[in-house]
Amino acid sequence: MNFVVDFKHLNDEHHVYKEIEIYDFKDLFYNNETAFVIIGGPWCPKTQAIIGITNTIAKREGLKKILVYNPRFKNVFGEEEDLRDCLTLEHKLDYYFIVEKLGFKNEHKELVQDTLIQKMDTPVFVVIKDGKAVTYYSSKLIMNPYLRYEDSLEDKTLEFDKELTKLISMLK
Repeated sequence: MNFVVDFKHLNDEHHVYKEIEIYDFKDLFYNNETAFVIIGGPWCPKTQAIIGITNTIAKREGLKKILVYNPRFKNVFGEEEDLRDCLTLEHKLDYYFIVEKLGFKNEHKELVQDTLIQKMDTPVFVVIKDGKAVTYYSSKLIMNPYLRYEDSLEDKTLEFDKELTKLISMLK
């Protein structure tokens, strides 16, 4: 993924982002690593909205790297698929691994079709410390032209900054 090309609100060639795959994401837990992860991708308007300001906040707070896990991928037929749809047993197991490790709960009580697994909206910010998910934050903020909640004109940039700063401080 070319972050500066794929994300229209990111114009920093020296950004903090690094793309990871599902096996890298799982290895964070298996290898007792510490990391800050965003689950989302350029196809998601909410992830598009926060990617630039997240980079700015991370740099200001001294965070050198944010891992980005994109749950969408090309399957063996070259078609785009989303891990969160759980179309195969392998994908159900991988997605359940993520939901279980994060302790993810969907506030709307939505489930993935034909499963009892919570449906994850994106983006989700995850703090992993020593192989354990300390916390996550599911942002509902979008850009139009500033950070705000849907159906609201009130600017929420400061609220987002405060929440992200709190999450980053948990890594220290």
